[in-house]
Amino acid sequence: MAEQNIEISLPADTKPSFCNATQVTVSDDSVVIQFAYIRPNTAKGQLISEIVLSPKHAIDFSKALDETIKKHFTRHIEDAS
Repeated sequence: MAEQNIEISLPADTKPSFCNATQVTVSDDSVVIQFAYIRPNTAKGQLISEIVLSPKHAIDFSKALDETIKKHFTRHIEDAS
């Protein structure tokens, strides 16, 4: 399949969210990724976001994340040499 350029709009009030915990749940037809913030020195947290992906999109996301992280950290390791 050929790559497409897709324009995605970003609402003006969009803010990044910090999370320090994730949970992944898998079923036959979906992969659910939950992002949460757990408060330091407590057992309390708050769900920040929940993303539901099809298995195909989850595999594509996993590959893209893996490639991006390897590229980023490899570059930093090479810079330190």
